Amino acid sequence: MAVGADAQLRPACHRPACIPHGLQHSSIEIYRSQLNSLRKTYAQTPLSRPRAASCCCSTTSKKHDPQLTPKIQGQPAKIWGKSVIAPTRTPQNPPPDPPNGDGNNDSPTWGVFDLSRYSDRWEVPWGPRLVAGGMALWFGSFIGVGFVLVPQLYRAAGISLSDLSPEDRATFTLVCQAVETVVSLGLVRALTAGPLSRSGAASAAQQGLFVYDPRRPFAKPRGWAFWGVLGLLAAPVAVQGVAALLAAVGYDRAVGGGGTVDGVAGMIELDLPTYLALLGVTGGLAPLLEETVFRGFLLTSLTRFMPTWAAVVASSVSFGLAHLSARDLPVLSALGLLLGWSYVRSRNLLTPILIHGVWNSAVLTLLFFLAAEGVDVQQLLSDMRDAVGG
Repeated sequence: MAVGADAQLRPACHRPACIPHGLQHSSIEIYRSQLNSLRKTYAQTPLSRPRAASCCCSTTSKKHDPQLTPKIQGQPAKIWGKSVIAPTRTPQNPPPDPPNGDGNNDSPTWGVFDLSRYSDRWEVPWGPRLVAGGMALWFGSFIGVGFVLVPQLYRAAGISLSDLSPEDRATFTLVCQAVETVVSLGLVRALTAGPLSRSGAASAAQQGLFVYDPRRPFAKPRGWAFWGVLGLLAAPVAVQGVAALLAAVGYDRAVGGGGTVDGVAGMIELDLPTYLALLGVTGGLAPLLEETVFRGFLLTSLTRFMPTWAAVVASSVSFGLAHLSARDLPVLSALGLLLGWSYVRSRNLLTPILIHGVWNSAVLTLLFFLAAEGVDVQQLLSDMRDAVGG
């Protein structure tokens, strides 16, 4: 059957004989109206495309198919002046800063008996040559200040060191310790400032180095005061235990010589200025200097090249050797172990400074108390050595 020429105006989807000839014009108008409506909807929501329209046109209904109306969800965003649907994104929190160590101390508990939490290390930005050279320079400055510089200044002022009274000797010791502390802290600062700057760290504390932070003293798991108090409770047990062991094997008799307490006992005089001068040395300046050097610098540096426990042992033995007393070496090393482990847990130098300072101050106060009771402290120490040696 032939197709009329007007059939070419029909939509391609219609069969030639599906619509009566008299309704062809009205069907085309309905189709155009629906197409214009879809175009307007599409212009308002460019990202939402309508589904394909049905090809069958009806002469009885001019309603749109519900599926042709795009559904908009969410709040539209403006792009190029038109409203579009912005994709919804779930905000992601940035990952927490990594702990300063190997992550064993993330738990909000003290974990005093959890041995795995005593293995944290420091990533120091310097190598073994700086560590060895720095300790050699420090020891040289320590000897130079205490045995050369300050004595020469006294002699230049016309003061004979051999004629000093106990009070004057205490003052001399305080001056030596003050100069040694300033020189030592300045030396450590000069040695580490360059590597820290080149590492990109804004400060040493940012890398967990040389932290003296008094905040949050009892905050788990690194509260510096908590570990300080715990160390003070453990110090008498550690020191007395090692002393008893040394007495059992006859170490004191084999080594001989005096100890660090003997030097302090020789300066004890029942007057307040002497006590305060010695308290400033033993309870303040000495702990600040020694903990900064042996825990803040040496221990942290060694953890880069060896396990933490080995770094604690090595720094503790070095701490004992620096006191130049063979008799006290084992006891001081044991105290150094306690100071080192407490610092590993708190990562705050206020912890070993607190333990060290309170321990020294307690020993000094006990000596002054005995002297006030009429006890000859030097004779008491000599009798105790003889009893142990016998």
